[in-house]
Amino acid sequence: MPQVDTRLVQTAVIGGRDSEQPVILPEEPHNLDEFRRQFGTDRFWCGTLLGGCGEKLMTKRYETKVCHFSHYPAQDGSRASCHRAANGVDSADHLFVKMHVKEWLAEQGHAAQAELRSLGTGPGDAVDFWLRATQQHLRFELHPEDYRSWRRAADSLGVKEGHVEWVFGPDGPITKDMVARQGYALRVRCESAGTDRKVFIGTVTDRQPVAWARLDACRMTTDGIVTPQLEELRASGTVRAGGMRSLPFPGSLALRAAELVFAPDPGREQPADSSLTAQGRYLVPGFIKPAGSRILRACLSLPDEVPAPTEQFVYRLSGGARLMITDPLQEQGTEWAVRADSLVRLSGLEAERTGLWRPSVSLLEHVTASPRGLPDVVAAPQAEVTRGSTVADRIRRELKKVAAERTTVTWDDLARRTGLDLSHVPDPKRRDLLIEVDGPLTPERPLLCVLVFMPSGRHPFYLAEVLRRLGARVPGSEAALRRWSRQERQRNYDTYGPMPARAQPSPDPSVVTAPAPASRPEPDAGWDVPPPYELKSASLLVNRLRLRLKDTAAIRRRVAEDPGTGLEEAAERAAQHLQAWETARRRTRVLKEWLAAAAPIVSDLEQAIVRTATRDAATGPARSTPTPTVLPADPQAVGSVPDSLAAPPGEVSAGPEGDAHREARAEFQALMDLVRVAQADGDVKAVEAGRRLAGPLYARRLSDADRDRYTPFMQEVKAWCRDHTAKAETDPQLQQVRNLLDQLRRDRETLSVEDLRRTLRKIGQLRPRLTGLLSASEEGEIKNWHGRLTYRERSETGRRPLTVSPTPPAPAGTPPAAAPAPQSGRLPLETIDKLAAVAREILQDQARAGGALLTWGDLRHRMGGALPHLHPDDQGELLVCVDRETTEDEPLLSTLVASADASLHWLYKHVRFSLGRERVPDAELEAHWASEVLRLRQIWRHR
Repeated sequence: MPQVDTRLVQTAVIGGRDSEQPVILPEEPHNLDEFRRQFGTDRFWCGTLLGGCGEKLMTKRYETKVCHFSHYPAQDGSRASCHRAANGVDSADHLFVKMHVKEWLAEQGHAAQAELRSLGTGPGDAVDFWLRATQQHLRFELHPEDYRSWRRAADSLGVKEGHVEWVFGPDGPITKDMVARQGYALRVRCESAGTDRKVFIGTVTDRQPVAWARLDACRMTTDGIVTPQLEELRASGTVRAGGMRSLPFPGSLALRAAELVFAPDPGREQPADSSLTAQGRYLVPGFIKPAGSRILRACLSLPDEVPAPTEQFVYRLSGGARLMITDPLQEQGTEWAVRADSLVRLSGLEAERTGLWRPSVSLLEHVTASPRGLPDVVAAPQAEVTRGSTVADRIRRELKKVAAERTTVTWDDLARRTGLDLSHVPDPKRRDLLIEVDGPLTPERPLLCVLVFMPSGRHPFYLAEVLRRLGARVPGSEAALRRWSRQERQRNYDTYGPMPARAQPSPDPSVVTAPAPASRPEPDAGWDVPPPYELKSASLLVNRLRLRLKDTAAIRRRVAEDPGTGLEEAAERAAQHLQAWETARRRTRVLKEWLAAAAPIVSDLEQAIVRTATRDAATGPARSTPTPTVLPADPQAVGSVPDSLAAPPGEVSAGPEGDAHREARAEFQALMDLVRVAQADGDVKAVEAGRRLAGPLYARRLSDADRDRYTPFMQEVKAWCRDHTAKAETDPQLQQVRNLLDQLRRDRETLSVEDLRRTLRKIGQLRPRLTGLLSASEEGEIKNWHGRLTYRERSETGRRPLTVSPTPPAPAGTPPAAAPAPQSGRLPLETIDKLAAVAREILQDQARAGGALLTWGDLRHRMGGALPHLHPDDQGELLVCVDRETTEDEPLLSTLVASADASLHWLYKHVRFSLGRERVPDAELEAHWASEVLRLRQIWRHR
């Protein structure tokens, strides 16, 4: 019985076994019928130029399968022997390229000789075109060689035939080499169009997608093939011609800038003509010392806007740093230099430790104590950041605007405001940017880094490291760091923002108002923050002054003023002293002087109010215009007025009493009359002023019998004020927090873990922007919700969550397997960053090699033992760092990290959440992960 040929052969040649006319068999049966009518049924050969056996082929028509060519069986009925390696639609691309390119050259007037080349895998590895009239050689290399073989072939062809125009098939290291030489490379691909394959030419540039164009849209010139995209690049001057005749641009390798120090060499001249020189940069000869290595003689490449380093100082590299290397030339070897974005000048002590500098004279420097509550500034020469980093400059300008708006930002907010891609910058680079923004540290200028928050509403975890590298004393605890950051944030608001408008004592033109507000201090004006206990005492006196000025304005409208009482002068002095508060609260010494003068000023104003009230009370028995009374001198008494006072007017206390009680009763009676008249006129401010003045009198000076009689009156006035006073507007952000808490209470039973986490994250984002304060019960409720989130995450994942605040004890009855394995401790972030860089390269190589899944054990083995057994939290941090630079439209590299049974790893959901990826429902998570693995393999196999 004849054996059926099961090979799906899609291409053949027409006319004979050695024919160069290719054809593609349609896959659909109705298209195959048309194909047979056009070409017949017995004209097809398994061509030798296709790598085939040279025998005839027949067409196979199927309704339920793909139509294809098939070999005729042998005479004995066995399947024909054919060792053809490629059978797909692209297996004849070399013939289509030869046919269409030759026709294209002929249309442009070029007579070309075309020839197929085998590079070791088949007759279609390359297609050569020789243009005799212009002495040009084109090579379409469809199957890539290894780099060394290609370089030998390129050098040989260049020596024999001069310039060679290279067009490559797939992308690879060879195309990158060509891009390094001339700024671009050309690629070729074919696309099916019926029974034909159309040729497309692509233009490859650095960090840009390939721009494809039809062959007929390109031109052949004396410089080679010119695509529409290449014409634009040449017009802009971003590419150069020459191909292999051009020296390649220097290659580069990433370095850690913080581990390199540099000192200029004044004995060497700046290189005038070097292949390492680039437009917009200059070279500085000198000495470079990597951390833990010897000092090397090298050149440093810096942007033109960075001032040239001087021999008096030693510098640390900042920003991005790369090692640039050139190819070796025949007459000289390889050149290399270090490329940096900016420099940080080291202090004298740090410079001396590098061995690149020694002081000529050793001097003892006097170190002064740092201001209380602020980080200590190092007395040695400060690390000065060169202002050449445009990124840091733009961030600094935006943060000053944020301070002027009296608010805070996240990195995503900064990305939108600056137009920079800061959302995907890894945390170490963000830390370095904040160091550049705030350097050099001086006590006169507040630190802008305290204005940057994480989406959770907390400061970045590397804030302490920023302070340490700036040369500042870091607060000893997390609570102390939060207190200091609040003070520093307020310094920013006061330094860069407009001063908040202060309420005037009264809009009444007859009232003496305070002088115009003092101008805002200059940004360089110094601060010496007073201790908290002095600020608290001063704030109490400030409140008393403001209340007394309010009361003065309200009383004046209802009481005829007598110049003999001194109320006018006392009110003016109080307003002026209140205005001096804005300046006094910045300096400890000035604040103490302000406090010493405030007490007598408040006392004089209260006595003037008493004199005005008693004189008005003595003008007649009717007391049509009542008067106020004196207030206690104790600042703690402010705001502690009881909510009950008073008795019906006209009644006299029974029983024996002293002169003090009679005087107090007379003053209280005058205030009652004032309140009654103000109530009749609907003057709410006057009623509130009378109630405030009567409160201390009622509580401290009336006899017990009088206090009982006047209590109904005080209760009545309190209710009247409550009914006639408009409710104060609540801070909108504070109201949002309370609304979110109400929503959590309502949905307590049906709330999912993800909804709870999202709501708590919103609350965390709102809290730094609150102008009001949450109550103690609200603070406790938020803490309890965090604890509930922790418990539910443990219950769902069976592991301890990676980020929990605060963490309650493990619930009773939790099985031992649910708790994480005990760990010896957490790794520092710098170590995690280094491990993540190695892990990212391993995962990229794994993705290119087919994308097989890796366990943590496999990853540890691939890293050669450099990866220790990590704490679960550190595992999550490492995977987040690995994918920090992965674009949002690509799958995460950490997708390849799986559990021991090759299933979805429990950290995958956390990594997506930490990187801001779109939430996937739990029921669909495993299917989504499987599809992401397939998509990752598809993308990376072409890289």
